[in-house]
Amino acid sequence: MPSNHLPKTRSEIADKPKLRPYGSKVDIILGDTHQFGFDGESCLILGNDLIVRLIPHQNKKFEFQKFTAHLEGFASASEAEEAGLKFAMSVLWAAVSLKCPLRLEYHTPLPCVVYDRTQDGGILMGMSFRGMLTSGASLVVEVLEQTFISNIPINNKQLLISMELFAAARLEATERARFVGLISALEPLAEQKKFEYPDLKKIVKDTLNKVQDSLELPDDIKRSLEGSIRNLTRESVSHAIKCLITTHLTEDKMALEILEEAYTIRSKILHEGAFYPDLRDKSYKIEDVIRRLYSAIVGYELRSPAITYTNND
Repeated sequence: MPSNHLPKTRSEIADKPKLRPYGSKVDIILGDTHQFGFDGESCLILGNDLIVRLIPHQNKKFEFQKFTAHLEGFASASEAEEAGLKFAMSVLWAAVSLKCPLRLEYHTPLPCVVYDRTQDGGILMGMSFRGMLTSGASLVVEVLEQTFISNIPINNKQLLISMELFAAARLEATERARFVGLISALEPLAEQKKFEYPDLKKIVKDTLNKVQDSLELPDDIKRSLEGSIRNLTRESVSHAIKCLITTHLTEDKMALEILEEAYTIRSKILHEGAFYPDLRDKSYKIEDVIRRLYSAIVGYELRSPAITYTNND
């Protein structure tokens, strides 16, 4: 469709870049491009007006396919940044929902970079908007759009980091690295609550005083112990994750059991170098638990269903 026949907003983005000078870009590494279904450069329209151009990087050195997503046409840098963050969240949810290995590549505080489209090399529009997607990409676009126009808060950094670690874990080269990455993805979601018990506060305070008054303990040991003792007033990460699971997966009787086993295995892998011949099957189980947890948090069903396990599995 020629640009002069586009809706007003899209026409402004394409033909009048100075009215909407800012863009945002997100770099994406896909483990399996066939799952996402994009064949070469593609142009997406999300919502009514958001234009996203996916540009592949042709480089034989990459083991995986890399794309840069350019989000075009925002009146302010803050609008471009907000859209970039929401798109990054949408991409990660698509990876979780469709069970696709994916990694966001960035070296900045945020997974998106805002740029000025009016600078040399910055304008990507001004051409006809013609989708170049394979039929397999339609479901991906549907999930991306569903998330992008949703009310999922983009300031939920813990959810963003968690899904980022989860999606990237599937690209790890070994089963042990993948398993450890999957378990680590849960920890950003663990909100460690403080214990408000007067007796506990007194015990912690008395213990701190004894350590600080000790004449035998070296200063570096004291500092190490002080940090550990203060943490006694806050619940552990593992307990916080258990509360998270029971809150969101109340009907899943096996989720906690799978989680507890997974944490035990991770500890033995990290501290003892343990090897488990059935680690792949265990990864699938904890992966299904985590995917259903994300689904409960964002409020959308998984497009590639996760298994709910029973005592017989």
